[in-house]
Amino acid sequence: MPDSLVSPLHNYHTSQNAKFIDFAGWSMPFSYEGTIKEHNYVREDKGFFDVSHMGRLEIQYNDIAILQTLICSDIENLQVGKALYSIFTNNNGCAIDDVIFWKFQDKILLICNAANTLKIKEHLITYSISFNDVTNSTALIAIQGPNAIEIMEGLVDIPDSFSCLQNDQYTYARTGYTGEDGLEIMVSLDYVDELLDYLKSNNISPCGLGSRDTLRLEASLPLYGFELSDEITPVEAGLKWTITNKQPYLGSEVITEQLKNGPHKILKKFEIDTRAIARTGTKVSAGESGGVVTSGNFSPRLQKSIGFVMFENQPSTDLIVFDIRGKLVEGKILKKRFLN
Repeated sequence: MPDSLVSPLHNYHTSQNAKFIDFAGWSMPFSYEGTIKEHNYVREDKGFFDVSHMGRLEIQYNDIAILQTLICSDIENLQVGKALYSIFTNNNGCAIDDVIFWKFQDKILLICNAANTLKIKEHLITYSISFNDVTNSTALIAIQGPNAIEIMEGLVDIPDSFSCLQNDQYTYARTGYTGEDGLEIMVSLDYVDELLDYLKSNNISPCGLGSRDTLRLEASLPLYGFELSDEITPVEAGLKWTITNKQPYLGSEVITEQLKNGPHKILKKFEIDTRAIARTGTKVSAGESGGVVTSGNFSPRLQKSIGFVMFENQPSTDLIVFDIRGKLVEGKILKKRFLN
């Protein structure tokens, strides 16, 4: 088995006694002081994540018309200086990957999931879209939390929400994956230490992938390979709001039919008023509808178990029964976000 890839911040993580896991072929920090403590840093104050394992591809404007035919969102009419969450779809309308685009005057930066970077690169090549892969020549750091922006004002100009900026040192956007305000900053390897020094001097604590997952779950955000996959469409994943592309794109016929209330799977949020956790793969039933938990964990903020379940069809009741290690546990479907 080949050695795992390491982040440009690997030595820093080691110096902070990080506990590492293999994630999509990368050796990445799972936690430093404990997942719940790091979760609370971000929910209540501030923290930062090394997300350098995510792919970073620069695409030129002359390929934007082709790019538009591969995603379910309208990037052609997106204002320069804005960020866009979108989904690359296949011929069946299912998700190849969910990604973020940062649209600048001179280029479009595509940020994709680590496990899908090669797949996305091959997909772009198939459709003759040229790109510059800057993943290995940069780092990507996400600073998140209710107090994050106030501190980062001392380093960079702050863009509006879901907007992006760049200067001589940093390319960044006011985006994130935690449900909190903050910035995601791409930096060349020459300036990584300078950025780290700024974060350390302002007492912004490092947080690992463990808390990143509990934070995104509380924020009702999907994870590729769980709530989205090459067998799940944006409609089935409850991401209809991403479908803004009015032109034909890969799988658009399937997605249009599903939007007309054609039969399809459907993702629902759930909660259990106990500490019984319905983890990924747990079988559930709601009336006549069966389903499987895609993600489930205990919410540090809500102090109850929460998660997503993919049903085979629209359930007729909000009452769910989970089969947790042979024990039947009741929960309920939520029709709002976990955190409002």
